[in-house]
Amino acid sequence: MDFGDKLLSLLEEKEISQKEFAVKLNIAPTTLNGYIKNKRQPDFELVKTIAGALDVSIDFLFDYDGKAPALTADELSLILKLRSLSDDQREIVRDLINLSANKNTKRR
Repeated sequence: MDFGDKLLSLLEEKEISQKEFAVKLNIAPTTLNGYIKNKRQPDFELVKTIAGALDVSIDFLFDYDGKAPALTADELSLILKLRSLSDDQREIVRDLINLSANKNTKRR
């Protein structure tokens, strides 16, 4: 089920009109309708607000079952180190990764 379908289903289940919910979110009804019709996607802050207002998790809104592959210890370590770098250092790391990935693609 898409985000918009889930959102519409929740509004109907909780007997909340689209107009009423748009007012609660401080957005235009046409914007909410765009989300419901899957023509637009809300930003993350609004997703959190929507989930809170409907008393559901973000995972539930996006029909996510949590079965994504887990990070390895090495991957987690790299992410933590990356987060500690400055913006300039991150850009260097990003460039190195992209360069390495491009070389791997050319070898195939």
